[in-house]
Amino acid sequence: MLNEILVQALKQSPDMLMKGIELAQADVDRMQRASGLWPSIYGDLHYASNVVATTNSETQKSDGFFYNFEIHQPVYHWGAVKAWADIGGLQRKIAQKNFADAYRTLVGLLRQQFLGLIRQKKLLQTQSFNLELAERGYKLDEEAYAKGGLSPSAIGNLRLVIEEARLTVARTQSELQQSKRIFMRLAGLGELSDERIPDMLSRPGWVDNQATRLVAEFQQTDGALKTPQAEVFKYLIREDDLNYRIAKTRLLPQLNVFADANLQNQTYATSTSVSQVATTNRNYGVIANWSIFDGFATRSAKLGALAGKRQHALQQQMYLASLQDDLRALTEQSNLTARAIALSEQRLAMATGGLSDAEEQAKQGRLSLANVAQARVAFYAVELAALDNRIALYNQWSRLVGLLWVDPILQNLPATYLDHGK
Repeated sequence: MLNEILVQALKQSPDMLMKGIELAQADVDRMQRASGLWPSIYGDLHYASNVVATTNSETQKSDGFFYNFEIHQPVYHWGAVKAWADIGGLQRKIAQKNFADAYRTLVGLLRQQFLGLIRQKKLLQTQSFNLELAERGYKLDEEAYAKGGLSPSAIGNLRLVIEEARLTVARTQSELQQSKRIFMRLAGLGELSDERIPDMLSRPGWVDNQATRLVAEFQQTDGALKTPQAEVFKYLIREDDLNYRIAKTRLLPQLNVFADANLQNQTYATSTSVSQVATTNRNYGVIANWSIFDGFATRSAKLGALAGKRQHALQQQMYLASLQDDLRALTEQSNLTARAIALSEQRLAMATGGLSDAEEQAKQGRLSLANVAQARVAFYAVELAALDNRIALYNQWSRLVGLLWVDPILQNLPATYLDHGK
């Protein structure tokens, strides 16, 4: 059920919808930058009529048809136009990688929150059962108080204990509903019934060296350099190189070709004569634009590009080092949690057996229902502890496979978003 929600979240989560808009904006920017590689064509077409009336002179009328068309094409800009267009392509790739990384982060967060919902639901069931037992006991205490077996202060303290237990249950119920609302909003869900939240998690299958083996394989194949975030830094460094190339051309002559054609077709009329004049003009040629001095703006642009390249290279190194630390910590934590699970599962098996024995002895009349209830209380406590360990391992494992980019759910992303720079 959770996998279905994760797949739907790719298309309907508010976070992913925002990333989709950013991707669309990157596509628009790429097209705008690439437009410089193509010729620019301008034109206008119009008709005009003019009447001139002067005192003591004849009225003159003129009307005519006019058009003008121009075409401009960059010819040689030392590679700056192509570099400008290439930056648009890089920014589109960066948007794709950021989209993929945002989905990985969202998947991990949704899993964590859903596991939290399972725990809150189990906790609520446990607290509700304990409250039910306490209320049964309190009824007996009230009967004892009515018969004079308890003092007013004693029954008052017991009443406070019951009210505090009711408050605890109400608070857990409220927290569960609030957590559901947060989860639904993050996943883009319209509703999520309590029935869709499992009562318990199955014990995770685990091999002691599983995490170690995956991380070792990741490192052997230079997987860190192929993660979307590492590729983003690689693209940013490339963009800095292109910006430097563009900056170097700012004080160099740049060549463009142009051509234009226009027509002026006018008719002049007076009371005694009518004349028509048509003038056609065509021009074409080459224009060389040369910025000789720009107040050291070119120098600052080059220095800025070089500084940006150093910054992004350093950020990439910091990211790779942080990734290695995270993988090492997750591997150790996962292995330790697996050991904790092995112990808690043994306790759970013992508690299950103890509860079964108590129920069987109650059937035989050897134990009271109160003893069975106490055995169930102990069982719920052990079960909740086992659930906590299972949730911890699932969360750690989710983060690990996400950082390694081997999470099966990430296959729902478009293949081009995970092309590893190809």
